[in-house]
Amino acid sequence: MDTSNGLQLQHLESFIETEPKYYIQHQQSLAKVLSPCRYQHGVSRDKLIDYSYGAGELIVCNRGIDEFVRWNSEIKILKVDLPDEAFRAIAEEAGAETVEIRSSTKFEDKRVVALISAIQAEEEAGGLSGRLYMDSIAQALASALVQLRGNLKRGLRQYKCGLTPIQLSRVKQLVYGRIDQEVSLQEMAGAAGLSSSYFNQMFRRSTGVAAHQFVLNARVEHAKDLLKSPRLRMIDVAVSCGFQTSQHFARVFRSVCDITPTEYRRALGVTG
Repeated sequence: MDTSNGLQLQHLESFIETEPKYYIQHQQSLAKVLSPCRYQHGVSRDKLIDYSYGAGELIVCNRGIDEFVRWNSEIKILKVDLPDEAFRAIAEEAGAETVEIRSSTKFEDKRVVALISAIQAEEEAGGLSGRLYMDSIAQALASALVQLRGNLKRGLRQYKCGLTPIQLSRVKQLVYGRIDQEVSLQEMAGAAGLSSSYFNQMFRRSTGVAAHQFVLNARVEHAKDLLKSPRLRMIDVAVSCGFQTSQHFARVFRSVCDITPTEYRRALGVTG
């Protein structure tokens, strides 16, 4: 799943290898083991350490690591590459210049497990909730890693207030003005003049819902108005509300309203 320079997903599969391979980790990543496997890694070909994993175990893959790796069994891994922007936002709010994450060959955290499960569910649903939802998960994963494995000199600040009326108005203008297009978390944060991590917290405090859910709700409300016109085809309504297909539109509409767009239109007595 490619979310346009945001969170990236890779499904990695490999067979047993006889010789170690040189590998460089370019992104800050998390890996979820999908099937039991064994492998070796180390800084040189002749100094490899053995590891074994069960399904569901996690690995923190640190940016910049270069090593030799040899898989001793077939593997299936979900690799989650986190965007640099997520860590820059956290560093900015913490008053730090950079964020460094310590790698971990076996990592345990219930929050991270739940977030990766949410990513898998979203992928299986065909990206039902959109890019903004994935941006929010990426930010949450980055925050968890910084808190648990980061070296920030200052802890993450806790915020008790919400957005100002002016900030909230600017964000709403952006969302409603581009109701037929994708809006990223960074763009919404930029409209409020805040970093992504700070904005995410403040927006929820101000509206009671996550940013991605607010956008979906706004699209559905706009769709309700358009569905009153018998001249508009379902695909016309879908595209006008930022959905690429009528099927995607129908799934989201039903998840919000508990009925399909067709049933809603029928309830209004609209024909055509």
